[in-house]
Amino acid sequence: MPEALDPVPLLKHLHEHGIEHIIIGGFAVVAHGHVRTSKDLDIVPDPAPENLQRLARLLVEIEAQHVGLEDFSPEEFPFDPTDPLQLAEGANFRLDTSLGPIDIMQWVAGIETDPAYTELDRGAIESSVDGVRVRVCSLEHLRAMKRAAGRPQDLEDLKRLGEE
Repeated sequence: MPEALDPVPLLKHLHEHGIEHIIIGGFAVVAHGHVRTSKDLDIVPDPAPENLQRLARLLVEIEAQHVGLEDFSPEEFPFDPTDPLQLAEGANFRLDTSLGPIDIMQWVAGIETDPAYTELDRGAIESSVDGVRVRVCSLEHLRAMKRAAGRPQDLEDLKRLGEE
């Protein structure tokens, strides 16, 4: 089993580079009260071109590379996440970086709008991790994403989040 990720270095770099994003996935589960480990940080970036340019620059800086394709076929990851124009195409990326694994999600199962950021932004909650401002998806959106994904970990998360 992969080692648990300390998200703080990634969160600090995202913040320092002014990248607007919303946290989803395992760390959102933690933010909503169920403590568990996660092997990566899942974010949905604001699709504004200037935000994606900042994100692409950061991904170059932290040596982002495609990885973890066991759940996906290579055809689902045809784009280069370090190119802001390709980021703007709206693809999802599973990346390894010098600061740890990060998933850049622009469309998400269970969220009907495309890009997902538009819908998630409406209900996002603000918090702080180690002095870094973070925004996390709402509990309602988190549950919708977990139901739509339906993997064993998602179903376990739903139970822990009060949904049987």
